[in-house]
Amino acid sequence: MKNALLTVLLALIFSATNLTYAAEPILPVHNDPTEVTVKEKHSSFKSFRKATEKKIGRKLGLFERIGLWYYTKITPEPEFDSKKANNQAITGFILGLCSIVILPLLSIPGFFISNAALNKEKLAPGTLDSTNKTLAKVGLILSIVGFVYLLVLLLYIIIIIAAYGAGI
Repeated sequence: MKNALLTVLLALIFSATNLTYAAEPILPVHNDPTEVTVKEKHSSFKSFRKATEKKIGRKLGLFERIGLWYYTKITPEPEFDSKKANNQAITGFILGLCSIVILPLLSIPGFFISNAALNKEKLAPGTLDSTNKTLAKVGLILSIVGFVYLLVLLLYIIIIIAAYGAGI
């Protein structure tokens, strides 16, 4: 029984001439520079398949169509509200600026809000306006500087309390 099973497995391995290995690309590799564009919304799988076929310049095979269908059903296209992302960029900048000028504790929410706006821009390019993208980056940097300022301030307070609080 073991010999028969081994023979069948070896016959399957050696008879399959169209095996694909990890070192071989499934699709032909094109080194053409492509521009990053905003994702188009497709109303149906058929329109998405047609757009993909047009993009690669050939018809999709059966397994590629199944994979594309699976991709479109399982991983929905992320929809980001650009107004919300732009508001987050402005809010992150304001909190980063206030963390240096008014209250250093504002650096923590400023960091997270600016980072969220930049992540939305990474996932869907074109979500942020160019000025708001710059504001989000500056807000992130100001929040980091405000956080370092907060740590230095806390260290200074601890040293003052340790020196004078002990009754020296």
